[in-house]
Amino acid sequence: MDTKNNEPDENNDQNNHNEKPNEEVVKEDNSTNKFLDFVKKNIIAVLLALILITVLIWYSVKMNTNEKQYEKEKTELVIKSENERSALITKYESEKDSLQIKNLESSSKIFSWSVRSELLRNNTENLNQLLNAFVKESGADLVQLIDPKTNIITLSSDKKFEGAEYAQKIDYGLTEQHTVVKEDGIKIITPVMGLNSALGILIVQMDK
Repeated sequence: MDTKNNEPDENNDQNNHNEKPNEEVVKEDNSTNKFLDFVKKNIIAVLLALILITVLIWYSVKMNTNEKQYEKEKTELVIKSENERSALITKYESEKDSLQIKNLESSSKIFSWSVRSELLRNNTENLNQLLNAFVKESGADLVQLIDPKTNIITLSSDKKFEGAEYAQKIDYGLTEQHTVVKEDGIKIITPVMGLNSALGILIVQMDK
């Protein structure tokens, strides 16, 4: 009698054991489906983010290569005159600044496409996430989005500026990217264009 009573319990244990992996598979499938749904809904933002990351990685590799070359040349000039060493340092700094500007210009342009996409969808939450990621990857000191109709800062990496009027003068008729290089830093001004007019003005600033 005892043997017969135990058999159903053993079968139940086996059934319960078999059900657990199925539940895990269902959870994994659900997670995969949610991820795929997110990618499908945000395909443009995802693609632009991938392009932006690729550009930033390329410029980072380029900067590292230039720096290694500079160190090599500097070592070779140790025994040479002070003027030659000074000329090498000046040349390196100039090339570094030029590459840094090109990096900011390219990444700002790509980022402006992402901003345009989210503005058209009125997706403020995604905009903030993209802004934080861009600041982290590009090394920019300040990124702001200005409303050309009101001159109000609608989005800023430094939140204390949001809602305030932009103090500096901007040409809101810009249709192409404009770069301002000063002794204290670089400013990239990029219009975020809609169909007929600018949706916003993106300002990316890097201090020296």
